[in-house]
Amino acid sequence: MTSDPKRLLKSTALFSSSSDEDLAVIASHSGFLEFSDNELVFSPGDDSARLYIVEDGEVVIRKDDDEGQPVDIARFLSGDTFGELDMFTGELRNASAAVSGGGSLLVFPKGDNSFNDILKDHPQVSARLLHAFLVQVSARIRGVNSLVKENSPLVQELKRQVYVDKLTGLNNKTSFEETLARAFSSRDTGNSTGLLMYKPDNFKEINDNYGHEAGDKVLRFIADDLCELMGNRDMLFRYMGNENALILPGAGRVELLKQAEKIGNHLRSLNLREILGDDTFRLSVSFGLGMAPEHGSDAVSLIEAVHPLTLEGRRRGGNCCLFPEDFIDI
Repeated sequence: MTSDPKRLLKSTALFSSSSDEDLAVIASHSGFLEFSDNELVFSPGDDSARLYIVEDGEVVIRKDDDEGQPVDIARFLSGDTFGELDMFTGELRNASAAVSGGGSLLVFPKGDNSFNDILKDHPQVSARLLHAFLVQVSARIRGVNSLVKENSPLVQELKRQVYVDKLTGLNNKTSFEETLARAFSSRDTGNSTGLLMYKPDNFKEINDNYGHEAGDKVLRFIADDLCELMGNRDMLFRYMGNENALILPGAGRVELLKQAEKIGNHLRSLNLREILGDDTFRLSVSFGLGMAPEHGSDAVSLIEAVHPLTLEGRRRGGNCCLFPEDFIDI
């Protein structure tokens, strides 16, 4: 550990070009903080008045996914800076930061001071620091652009991280929404875009009676099984929880009903004994079906029309197949 604010500041990309005089000012407004194992540095919604440099230990940045489950999105080690973007932009924190294993962080500015206070008291130092920050951001952007042009395997891995559901291997909610939007933009006038969404009515029984680990295994099993049934994964998506979606370009009412019957009969016949240890359990599945432009003029409105139908099907006793016009909110 350095325990020397100036030396640690100088070792970072953000402060490496700062003069000794500027570093002395910045160091005088910085201080070390000790954190225990998994102690929070900040949480979503916290103010962003300061940045941090890792002196010792590891910091994990976490953000909730679409289902409210925490996901590790970044890790920072000794010498790394984090929180600077929020500090300069004034945005509230949108993720949490915790120190894994305990460690020491240098915080700037320390105490009750904010960067705006430093800006007022030391305008020239602050201006140079802002310039250094902008230079660093520009360098990051240029670096990313270079990687995008030169390293297609990296691009593919980045796409996988962004668009593939980690549990099931299906395309995720983000991919679903973007793919459906593209289907709208490329749809010829007069042609429909079909959307099929399905959800097991009795999935809660699996989690309650066999455990959530078994539930996750069932979700993976269903995903793999349906990909084999449909021939590919391209238009199959995990939307939220145990609800999946299938985009069918050009499909009308008859084709949607045909695909719902095919998938429904297949899922209801699945034997889950290898996962549940019980060969008597059978899935009950309800479907929501919709078409553009009849049920939605864009991707958002079509999803809003179809998504509630799977829950309505369960409410009606399960194993239902509903179009938006079949839904009555009572």
